[in-house]
Amino acid sequence: MRIYRLLAIVMCLFCTCVTQVQAQQMIEGTVSDKSSGSMIALASVSIVGVAEGTSCDSSGRFRLVTNRKPPFQLLISAIGYKDAIVDYKTAQHHLRVELENNEQVIDAVEISRKVKYKNRNPAVDLIQQVIKNKRLNRLENQAPLSFKQYDKLQFGMVNPPQGYKKGLGPIGFVFDNVDTTTLPGKKLLTIFMQEQLSDVYSKNSPKAFKKRVKSIKQTDFDPRYINNHNIQSYLSYLFQDVEIYDENIFMINKLFLSPIANNAPVFYKYYITDTVQTAEGRFIQLAFEPRNKTDLLLSGKLQITMDDRFAVQLAELRTNKESNLNWVNDVKIELIYRPNQQRHMFLEKSHVNIIFGTGKRDAVYGQKTSLNYDYDFSPTLTDDVFTGAPTEVLPSAKQNDGLVAQQRPIQLSPVEGRVYSNIDSLNNNRTFKTMLAVGYLLGLGYYPAGPVEFGPLEYVYSRNNIEGNRIRIGGRTTAALSEKVFIEGYLAYGMRDRAFKYFVRPSVSLNGESVAKFPAHYIQAAVQRDIFDPGRNLGFRKGDSFFQSIRRNRPTKWMDTEAYQLTHLIEFGNHISLSSSVIHHQRRAIGDLRFISSSDAAVSMPEINTNELQFILRWAPNEKFYYRNLSRNTIIEKYPVFNLQYNRGLDGFRGGDYAFDALRASVSKRFFLKQLGFADFTLAGGKIWGTLPYPLLEIPDVFREEDRHVIDFTLMRSTEFVADEYVRLSVEHKLEGFIFNKIPLIKRLNLREIWGVKMFYGKLADNNNPYVSDDVIRFDQNAEGQTLTHVMDKSPYWEGKVGIDNIFRILRVEYVKRLNYLDLPDVQRDAYRVSVHFNF
Repeated sequence: MRIYRLLAIVMCLFCTCVTQVQAQQMIEGTVSDKSSGSMIALASVSIVGVAEGTSCDSSGRFRLVTNRKPPFQLLISAIGYKDAIVDYKTAQHHLRVELENNEQVIDAVEISRKVKYKNRNPAVDLIQQVIKNKRLNRLENQAPLSFKQYDKLQFGMVNPPQGYKKGLGPIGFVFDNVDTTTLPGKKLLTIFMQEQLSDVYSKNSPKAFKKRVKSIKQTDFDPRYINNHNIQSYLSYLFQDVEIYDENIFMINKLFLSPIANNAPVFYKYYITDTVQTAEGRFIQLAFEPRNKTDLLLSGKLQITMDDRFAVQLAELRTNKESNLNWVNDVKIELIYRPNQQRHMFLEKSHVNIIFGTGKRDAVYGQKTSLNYDYDFSPTLTDDVFTGAPTEVLPSAKQNDGLVAQQRPIQLSPVEGRVYSNIDSLNNNRTFKTMLAVGYLLGLGYYPAGPVEFGPLEYVYSRNNIEGNRIRIGGRTTAALSEKVFIEGYLAYGMRDRAFKYFVRPSVSLNGESVAKFPAHYIQAAVQRDIFDPGRNLGFRKGDSFFQSIRRNRPTKWMDTEAYQLTHLIEFGNHISLSSSVIHHQRRAIGDLRFISSSDAAVSMPEINTNELQFILRWAPNEKFYYRNLSRNTIIEKYPVFNLQYNRGLDGFRGGDYAFDALRASVSKRFFLKQLGFADFTLAGGKIWGTLPYPLLEIPDVFREEDRHVIDFTLMRSTEFVADEYVRLSVEHKLEGFIFNKIPLIKRLNLREIWGVKMFYGKLADNNNPYVSDDVIRFDQNAEGQTLTHVMDKSPYWEGKVGIDNIFRILRVEYVKRLNYLDLPDVQRDAYRVSVHFNF
């Protein structure tokens, strides 16, 4: 009986569904412009009097399904057109609707946030079409082209207090030259300005880009105290070229998701606000805002073409006050595009303005204006045009600064024109020179004294268990002595061991250019006598700074070392460099370190002597860096850095005791993960062939001077592990507040998440293992007889960390935990670290 009832119910439901389907009406049609006949995308079609409707696709076609029986009326509307009402009396196969242009000016549409936002609306349909056509509209994806580019970069103070003019006395005249028109309501005092003219070339098959900077004019400060190249490099890094068609927009060391990125509708809300009629045609104006304003997202408006290309004609972007940013009060970006004869939109002008401050008060500003002109959309480009780095500054660019004044496409304002002469006057002012000298000492730790500068300040005093209190006097020559010869060195004295140590390293240019500038080509010699912890290479900064001497895992085992090195280095325009060296080392165990033979405990080795040939091949594509003399710091961008090093030990030459081969390789790269921040990845590995005492093998805890690839470990003791075949890994991920920004109340603190892991795994061949081989030296022991150096088992060493960054905008707190090898002597299982970091 139940089965019959169930069948009856199913039949009734089926009949009801069939009846409903049969009652539905399918209305199809197109909407077009009455005057031109072109289809109107995203027009709205609805039934008058009820909440049923749809919208046209990108081709002006629509399909509406309704249960209502005719007759009824359809309302068709589109921005910029008069509404039309169509009587639908009987079922029709296809409707053709024509709309008339509305020539009246459309009042601004107020965007209401009170109505619940719908993920499917005409604005989202429009942005999806923009995303779909990105590749078509990107000019660089089309035929070869060339154009000229003018860039103007400015940096200065906002609303400088009037007291500065009086308090600075003879240099107060600078504060008279303020700009009151660029930003209404604000006074801008420019202290740095750079203009440059470039020729730009691009092609798509094969894909290639070249920007050749032919003329640069900029304000230059006294080079004894300020490296003007570094100012320009840093500002260029903060104010990189902005392209709306890129997935992300890079500014102030942050990655902002573009409003037309492939996944932008997941993070943004869109609203159609207006139509705009210009000489280039009619455009739909669309406003956008973040779903979560604390994320690294933008707000603003776009103007989209109303043809089938859906190209961006204008973009106005700005950051949100709630964004997790430091020291940034406002960012405004304006991008203007123009169509060529093929209707491709090319970027004509971009303007980026950033106001830095503390939130309540604006402090300094930076802005970059770029103008692209004289486009050639059918140039003849040979492969030679694209050789070398993508951006190349011609050697004569600075000397050819007069070309900027002759050919700049937009003239400077009177205020801007006086910036160059004002800075020249400042450089000749004695008060200003004194201010620079004090700032140089406090900032870089060097005291300038004409052709020589003394420092660094943090190396003057340090302490260790061999020397006790260590006093060091160091210094280096400057360009005032010579740009083609550079000398650095130090003299140190230990109060406990009462011994002098020294280091001197001259470098001489071989290409007639400055030793420090890229591309460099020089020969260098070095002599050093000092105490080193095992695994350390010779260098000016050898780990004896004050801060290194107070860390917990500071070295306790030392070798009295005498070293000589002769190096030849050459750099090529594509950022490939080759360094070739001959090195001689004499190492003698001191303090409680002993070189005891592994075959006989009664036999100790007085010293370890080696001679090596060393070759280092380095490739850093598209590298930018800050430099001072021979020291360089890479500006970390998305490009990787590769190192390949080969060492050959020479047995029997000048007292060398060991023949060996060593090959080491490493790569470092930063991965930008859109809204998930960025991650720094470093992988290194190597192998050593030969029979060697353990101080000559791989010791993982040693930090080497100016080497981005070295991975040092927080909780690993010095010389705890040793290997002749190894791999290192380091991953540090900074989420930039992605999680904290979603938590109520917490998000107001602008905290940022950090996590990371470090790994070391190494093997030791039997011929280098003192437990197996009689041809090496024993691992060192402490006073209790515990062995301090170990051979790893099958498990790699791991340590991990989690942390909170941006506490009060300057502090970082990290918890570091050692994950294995916990049963070894004197192991520190975890640690807390507090450090100061200034980040945007």
